[in-house]
Amino acid sequence: MSLSTCCAAILAALGSSKVSAPGNFRYTSSLSSYYSLQTSQTQPDCIVQPASAADVSTAVTILAANSANPACRFAVRSGGHMFHAQASNIAGGVTLDLRDLNEITLVNGNADVRLGVGLTWGEVYAQLDPLGLTVAGGRIASVGVGGYIVGGGLSFLSPKVGFAADTVSKYEVVLANGTLIEATATQNSDLLRALRGGGNNLGIVTRVTMKTHTQGLMWGGTMMHPTTTLHNHLLAFVDFNKATGYDENASLITSLVYYYGISHTISTQMAYTGPPSSSPPAAFSDFLSVPWVTTNYARVNTMRNVTVEAGASIPGSSRNLWWTQTAVCNLQVLGAAYQIWWDSHSSVQNIPGIVWTMTFQPLPPSIYNRNPTTNSLGFNSPSRSNQPLVVIQLLASWASSLDDAFVRTKARELYDSLTSELVAKSATDPWVYLNYAADWQDPIAGYGTGNVAALQAARTKYDPNGVFTSRVPGGFKIPV
Repeated sequence: MSLSTCCAAILAALGSSKVSAPGNFRYTSSLSSYYSLQTSQTQPDCIVQPASAADVSTAVTILAANSANPACRFAVRSGGHMFHAQASNIAGGVTLDLRDLNEITLVNGNADVRLGVGLTWGEVYAQLDPLGLTVAGGRIASVGVGGYIVGGGLSFLSPKVGFAADTVSKYEVVLANGTLIEATATQNSDLLRALRGGGNNLGIVTRVTMKTHTQGLMWGGTMMHPTTTLHNHLLAFVDFNKATGYDENASLITSLVYYYGISHTISTQMAYTGPPSSSPPAAFSDFLSVPWVTTNYARVNTMRNVTVEAGASIPGSSRNLWWTQTAVCNLQVLGAAYQIWWDSHSSVQNIPGIVWTMTFQPLPPSIYNRNPTTNSLGFNSPSRSNQPLVVIQLLASWASSLDDAFVRTKARELYDSLTSELVAKSATDPWVYLNYAADWQDPIAGYGTGNVAALQAARTKYDPNGVFTSRVPGGFKIPV
């Protein structure tokens, strides 16, 4: 088949080992590795798999020079975990698959590590675990480094180091004009701040340098409970997520889950990054005191194994959707959210393959107040008064595209119902975690006017023609 203008030009520049078209094995293999079926079934004109930042520069230069050509729109993919079809893939354009940018190099006496953005966090942990080191990375092994980092990044280490992006000391970035530059605290520092939460708006990050942390074996895993124990879990969650006295080694995610044709359950994923002991950490005592009647996977483990168990699934095996909200954390808010989720599940319970999940994730001040002025996330506002927040997320997965519209409608109805309840309880917070946002949400607007203005200034400086705003349709955009 004939290639589009940009695909043909990139093929001529990089060669057939790095550019594949429909029908090619590497093209098919790349598509089949996406997390969501919506993304893996999206067909670009070609897939470019650069092996270096120079290759990325060559491709971007060609794409930017043909900005009037619709076939030269493009998407950028690292792990390919986001469900939005155009967030990391594109129909009828060019997809840059960065998975061959997979360097892992310890530097500065092992105090830092350089990571290619095409790695998954499972690959990173597999290399660092045996060395007694870790980084503030993803909590699911299959998530990619690149998208996670520019979205901010919540980590098991976040209570003691802040957002993952805050631990990045250097971004190496290909700009729209093909220039490769570095963003550090002393060089292009405005770009450094902008990339800490600014998404895919400013360039293509090819490599990051992150601070390492000493980490041996850790206590962690998942416990499953019947929904009859809900009240105990909500009480435990509120007590755990306190503004003062929070154990900064402790992290958890509590999930309310309905499995198609099976049951409802409460799943609590726990991780303790302090030294393991013969007994479980006291921070989780209220959760561990709840009688469990199904499965207890919590034990001394490695970071990689904890994150693998958290996200065990076959890539491209289901269709997916999620959205998120942030709220004040108290028993009334959590109870109302549970009730809205419970009331909603009956409308989707007969959809083949449906898994309908609501998660609660602590967001204490020890996370959001740690580096509020050196990222773009919007926590440099005093209005929160150091109160504990909770990140609420709906996750849905199902089998057939025939159910896409219905599931999307029901998910949005659940979102709207929760929003109304939070407004009524004066419990809303403007922050929307970009990595959890639905395609119809606007997380960057939630960063606040000052941070949005700073992002706009960074875009004017580093991408004056708006290539990553207009030619990369996926992702969340800085307002024009």
